[in-house]
Amino acid sequence: MISLLLRLYPARWRARYGDEFEQVLADRPLGPFDVADILLGALDAHLHLRGLEAAPQHAKGFAMSLRIGGIAALVGAPVWASGFVLASGVVGDIDTRDAAAVMVAGSLALLVALVGLSAFQARVQPLLSWLAFALPAVGTIGLLVGSLGVALGRDEFTDAFYFGLMTFFVGSLLFAIATYLAGVLSRPAAVLLGVAPVLAIAGGRTGLAEILTVAALMCFTLGWCALGAQAIRLDRPANAPRPA
Repeated sequence: MISLLLRLYPARWRARYGDEFEQVLADRPLGPFDVADILLGALDAHLHLRGLEAAPQHAKGFAMSLRIGGIAALVGAPVWASGFVLASGVVGDIDTRDAAAVMVAGSLALLVALVGLSAFQARVQPLLSWLAFALPAVGTIGLLVGSLGVALGRDEFTDAFYFGLMTFFVGSLLFAIATYLAGVLSRPAAVLLGVAPVLAIAGGRTGLAEILTVAALMCFTLGWCALGAQAIRLDRPANAPRPA
């Protein structure tokens, strides 16, 4: 993967900085955060490379801010939960297409959160971090395909929607486990996030489906929001101006 990522950069850039950058990448497990940041760096190198005067930013550290992931978590979790509530039909006669669109928007925001917040987890749990990103990504595709199918009046696409829903939930559980094991972000928030899919699955097997589903959505939203708020706080000292 490292060789492929390096080839995305301009030839002149690789000739000057390739060996140094390759060593930086080889010394650390690459998570979704890192790959996304490298892709953005390669695009920037193609667009703004002017000679070889400037040292590569990646040799000093990855620049993608935790603030982006934190904000995405704070926005995406309540939007996703709202879409779920609308899709369930408990708040009245809501168009299924509108509910699905809200849930897809929330899923996309939470994918951004997963990329941003995986910066810590990928150092300790690279496999879990990648699975925690891949499953929600597949789930989001399922939600999108299902939503488009429903919008076109194709009821057979409903299964794709529910497949995406469950896959996204499982991915969140894996992210919660990786967060707990890494121990850098809040473990109580990770527990809340991990409990959510367990409650949702238990709700489908008992007579307490509505109560457990509400509890699952509350845990899901609170867990993501707590992690997002903490990520913003962690990012702030690094970006705050220092007194002279």
